[in-house]
Amino acid sequence: MDDKNTEITKILETAILEEIKAKEFYLKMSSQLSNKEAQMRFKRMAEAEQEHEDILMSWYEDTCGYPFDPLQAQKKENELDIVEPEQNATLLDVLKLIAKVENRAFLFYKEAAVLARMPEEEKLFTRLASLEQMHADQSCIELQMFMDESLHFSEKDIPWKV
Repeated sequence: MDDKNTEITKILETAILEEIKAKEFYLKMSSQLSNKEAQMRFKRMAEAEQEHEDILMSWYEDTCGYPFDPLQAQKKENELDIVEPEQNATLLDVLKLIAKVENRAFLFYKEAAVLARMPEEEKLFTRLASLEQMHADQSCIELQMFMDESLHFSEKDIPWKV
């Protein structure tokens, strides 16, 4: 395998491993939430990451000629350096983390598009970059909404006069 093929294979391996990790993260967050709408939001995010994983797995098999095996992937070498959040994070902490993570995914795929060997590969990475950018934008909007949320009421509006 030449250097360019090796480079693309490593990019695909890293991307697949990170998409799997993202999917598992969103499912774990969903399982901890009591708010059904928030649970569904995280589940939809996990489904989106599964779609990315499926696309990458297919591309990997087409590129390498064999299916991706996470156990055989060079995980340590390809692992991204992402700061781990505190174990007992608030929803706000998680939303901040998601906005950063999705932006890092966007930058990763944007760089991968530049390194692509052929137009189809560039199109794949550009598409994934675009999807990750949409996720990052949505996460930033949700974060901003959560941070800027203010509720207005007067003393006479409070029921049961607590």
